[in-house]
Amino acid sequence: MNAEDLPKNVTIFEVGPRDGLQNESEFIPTDKKIEFINKLTDAGCRRIEVTSFVHPKWVPQMKDAKEVFSRINKKEGVVYNALIPNIRGLELAIDAGLKEVVTIMSSSESHNKKNINMSVDESLREIEEINKKAATFGVKVRSYIATSFGCPIEGYIDPEKVADIGAALESYGSYEISLGDTTGMANPMSAYSIPKLVRSKLKKSSLAVHYHRFNGMELANNLASLQAGITIFDGAAGGLGGCPYAPGATGNTATEIMVEMFERMGISTGIDIEKIKDCGSFAKSLCTLCHI
Repeated sequence: MNAEDLPKNVTIFEVGPRDGLQNESEFIPTDKKIEFINKLTDAGCRRIEVTSFVHPKWVPQMKDAKEVFSRINKKEGVVYNALIPNIRGLELAIDAGLKEVVTIMSSSESHNKKNINMSVDESLREIEEINKKAATFGVKVRSYIATSFGCPIEGYIDPEKVADIGAALESYGSYEISLGDTTGMANPMSAYSIPKLVRSKLKKSSLAVHYHRFNGMELANNLASLQAGITIFDGAAGGLGGCPYAPGATGNTATEIMVEMFERMGISTGIDIEKIKDCGSFAKSLCTLCHI
């Protein structure tokens, strides 16, 4: 690894308040979620996925989405966004005052059907409509492609399919695509080659990676993607996370470990190491499912 070939700065997209907490069976008090987000802001996180506007029947943990967003201490220059599953979710997010939303779909038919009850083609059409409506309200759209590195149900996923989905999402208006390793199936080879392939198909959208934990391999995967030219990395303080509809889903890459890794390499994250470690500890105190 040649230091001269590496970027001087990277961006961490913090998903802890949403992806980190959504799988918790016991409802976490709204005040605790707000405190968590405020701590992340104070630590220097500049992009935070704070909640999800999804029906409480499917993800009960996110039933306080509007209250959480309305009560957090919003700092100028920090982007606070939320996951939305469909047009209705977009409408709720707009009503709550969000200026950025995050869509999600899977590259595999089986997982997409299980996760959001749509085929891949149906999801693409839905996200196209979401982008159109969001644009009329001046709302930006970021888009996840889950199971980009393999599906827990189908196994191998053709990287060309992932790249084609990414190109389609860009054509609809998604300004950034995030490749999700939903159940920790990536390895450093795929973490290098798949983002590189997807990047080659994008004309203007930025590309991020979202690795879930697998015995520490997630850090090697992030480094491999760094070498492939990726500079935007999703993480969750405390390493929390998991998908309710993905068998074997594990927590996300721990933001505090990723920050320390990059900073030791001389790559700035803009995040205070000690404060983000405190965020990680606080996140773990909210978690009843994780054993980290």
